[in-house]
Amino acid sequence: MTPIAKTDRKTPLTRLLKQFGVIARDNRGVGAVEFAFVAPILVVLYIGAVEMTVALSVDTKVSRAGNITLDLITQGTTTSKDELEDMEDVAGSILAPYSNANVEVAFTAITINADGDKATVAWSWRSDAIAPPAIGTDITADMPASLMIGDAYYVRSEITNTHNFITSIPFTGSAMSSLDLNETYYKRPRLGTSITCADCNT
Repeated sequence: MTPIAKTDRKTPLTRLLKQFGVIARDNRGVGAVEFAFVAPILVVLYIGAVEMTVALSVDTKVSRAGNITLDLITQGTTTSKDELEDMEDVAGSILAPYSNANVEVAFTAITINADGDKATVAWSWRSDAIAPPAIGTDITADMPASLMIGDAYYVRSEITNTHNFITSIPFTGSAMSSLDLNETYYKRPRLGTSITCADCNT
């Protein structure tokens, strides 16, 4: 009797597994796939680095503006609202070439009592819409402990500026599109023991 020849019939599942095996061994285009995964991360890192570099540069200028404007004020024995308003323009010019549209400054003269345990406002002026503290306001809680020296007199400068990013910063928990920068400085008068401002707080 002649034996019956076996036919090589493959089930659909066998053919499907074979196709998966071919696909698994095919490494064409692997580089393109890897690049597609890595490219967005690289773009985010690049944009983030640029944004933070610019923000650090702006922050440096904000610090410089606060220090220079206060230094100009403490070089005299008197000042006025007009002179203090000019300090906002000075700060804006120091921030160039970055935007100075959001810059705000505030100056407060502070006296310390003889015991060195209480600080009060001698005069104050702000460029924003917030009302400055009234003359005689107790601001002891706001003062650094190292500056609480008996009969001391200081002028405090506060400068703020909102830096707007070119684009939103991802992975911050929210759409971070701006950064509030601020600095505070204290200086003593260069000449005499105090600086007067007759039309401040009016």
